[in-house]
Amino acid sequence: MDKALKSCPFCGSKAELKEAHYLESELPYSYVHCTSESCTLNHNTAHFSGNTEAKNSENAVSAWNKRLEIPALHH
Repeated sequence: MDKALKSCPFCGSKAELKEAHYLESELPYSYVHCTSESCTLNHNTAHFSGNTEAKNSENAVSAWNKRLEIPALHH
């Protein structure tokens, strides 16, 4: 899959696709998260599983890229 990830809708930082396996069952799952440690979406993202690793990744990227852009608050 070579679909580009949009930047984070909250802070504008780079996003990253992660692929892993559940320890108990070795089932693959994928998720996209913000790479900024201070962003809410660094750890709080939906995991996609139940399919092949490629399909899970495709679903994760598609969901991430469909998010609305939210103006970042600058303090």
